[in-house]
Amino acid sequence: MDDPRRVLEDAAEQRLACEVLPRNGSWRRGRVIRVERGGLVMTVSGDALPGGTDVRCWLSVSNQTWTFEASVLRGGVTVPDRSQQGVLLGFLDGWRRADRQGGAIVLEVLPHNGRAVSLIDGAARVVDLSTAEWTLTTPTDFNLIFVEQGSVRLRLGLPDRAPMEVGARVTGLTRGKGHLLYRLTIEAVEDGERYRELVDGIRTTLGV
Repeated sequence: MDDPRRVLEDAAEQRLACEVLPRNGSWRRGRVIRVERGGLVMTVSGDALPGGTDVRCWLSVSNQTWTFEASVLRGGVTVPDRSQQGVLLGFLDGWRRADRQGGAIVLEVLPHNGRAVSLIDGAARVVDLSTAEWTLTTPTDFNLIFVEQGSVRLRLGLPDRAPMEVGARVTGLTRGKGHLLYRLTIEAVEDGERYRELVDGIRTTLGV
C-alpha cells in the first residue's frame, strides 16, 4: 500500500479537491492545503466544523481514490485563500483504497425511520434511472411503503467516488400483480454536475 503521508503530500502539492462527510452530517467539498507534523490542513465548504467532529474523507491522487477517517483538532487555521478558514485534521485512521474492485455501487432509499434500503441487492429494485427520475419496484408486501406526493431521500455513489444524497418526490404509483411500481422525481440536488456524473456511471455499470 502506498504511504498515506506521501499520498497526502502529493494531494497538498496539487491543492486537490476532496469530499468530506462529517458524522451525522451531509457531504461537503474540501481542498487539501498542506501536511503538518500535527495533521492535515484543508478547507471545507459550509459552516465551520467544531473541534472533535469526526469525518470521513475521499480524495483521488494520480487516478487512485483513497478514503480515510479523521477528527477535527481545531478550526480557523490559516490558509493561502484568506476568504476561507482551514481546519486541522488529526487521528487519521482507516486508510484504504476506494477502487472499483474493492467497493460497490451505492443506490439506496433513506426512509424517515430505520435503515437504508438497497435498490440493488434486495427486494426493492431500481428499474430505470435518469437525472430527472428514478423508477423502482417493490413487492406489494414489502415494508417500504411510499406515500404518493410524499418526499424521500436517496443516496447514490460509485466505488471510487464518495456517495451523495438527493431529494425526490413520489409522483407516480402503479399497482401490478404482486408488485408496486414507483416513479420518483428528483427535486433537490446540491451539486448537479457531480450528480450527473454518478448517474451516468451507475447507468453504465448496471445497464439501466
